[in-house]
Amino acid sequence: MLRIFESEEEVAEAIANEMKASLEHDDRPVFCLASGSTPQKSYRKFAESLGAGSRLDRLGIVSLDEWVGIDRSSEGSCYRMLDDDLFSLAGISDEQIEFFDGTAPDLQQECARIDRYIEQRPITFSLMGVGMNGHIGLNEPGCPVLGHSSVVSLSETTKQVAQKYFHEQTALEQGITLGLAQVIASKRVVVAITGERKANIAKEIFSNREPKLPAQYLLGNGHIDFYLDAEAARHIDRRLAEELSSWEKA
Repeated sequence: MLRIFESEEEVAEAIANEMKASLEHDDRPVFCLASGSTPQKSYRKFAESLGAGSRLDRLGIVSLDEWVGIDRSSEGSCYRMLDDDLFSLAGISDEQIEFFDGTAPDLQQECARIDRYIEQRPITFSLMGVGMNGHIGLNEPGCPVLGHSSVVSLSETTKQVAQKYFHEQTALEQGITLGLAQVIASKRVVVAITGERKANIAKEIFSNREPKLPAQYLLGNGHIDFYLDAEAARHIDRRLAEELSSWEKA
């Protein structure tokens, strides 16, 4: 389903409510969460909404992605961004978090470790952002739809856009990420696209039923909703977008 909100603030409020509902209603909630600028407000609103009876201790967090070669404590790492925007604010402990280590000596073992975690504790709620090139996690355009984690080569677009998270130019060549099929298999998925800078990629996503971009593989799944603000939705054909997002795959 496609939902278009008047403002980024309204998108953040709706997502925070989704997170809280999953925390309250799922017996063993596991969140898979995108880092970056798009979901920041959602995480802060969620953290602010937590009360004494929230039962946050039941929550597990599983990693979506990480830059290869970047230590989790480094500014710009996916872990560090989520820690600043959510973990430290909500009081989520290290024991609750299973995250990729981008500096691990054996990255294939890292993939296997995260895959085992998901097999044992399936994801109940995923919040995805969309990259400027339509990527989901670090699944870049042209990547296969995998049901397991993998190490991927980063596109030039991602390398350039990611520099905004670092104070100085940082060499980024690879990422480690969940596969698209793992994200799609989550019990519930919300894809957030906000801001005028995402208007062109939003238009491209909602323009063709034949998937060419990673984000398009999430269309047509009944448990996956796309939340856009008015700025991101400004160029899309709303009738076509609603048809594509609500169309159920065979």
